[in-house]
Amino acid sequence: MKVVTILLISLFACNPGTPSAQELMPPGLWGGKGIELTVKADGARIDYGCDSGTIDEKLQPDSNGRFSARGTHVFGMGGPRTPEAPAAKPHQARYEGVRKGDKLELTVLLPELNRNLGKFILRLGDRSALDRCG
Repeated sequence: MKVVTILLISLFACNPGTPSAQELMPPGLWGGKGIELTVKADGARIDYGCDSGTIDEKLQPDSNGRFSARGTHVFGMGGPRTPEAPAAKPHQARYEGVRKGDKLELTVLLPELNRNLGKFILRLGDRSALDRCG
């Protein structure tokens, strides 16, 4: 009986159940229709083909796989560009998502413009065929 009690105490001490900090989003390429998300330890880079964006903080889903993170969104500028052309203005963005295994549902919101750019479905390891500005 003493051995069983010691084993149970050891088991709970090594595996406390729900961790106090959830796992970070797995790094790498997440692709979907019209979007590629490259996740890094400290945030992410988004490529829509013409537009682009950044997530400027760690992607750390809660126990239900949900997250919300701040970043930027830049609308693309089609056509040839000269070196003197002004850079596109970045807009504040909020990225809300739900991760379920290797699948991610990502919603892109631009609060200062009162715009919702839509919901994207991405998968870890998928590469997307993106339409480039031109």
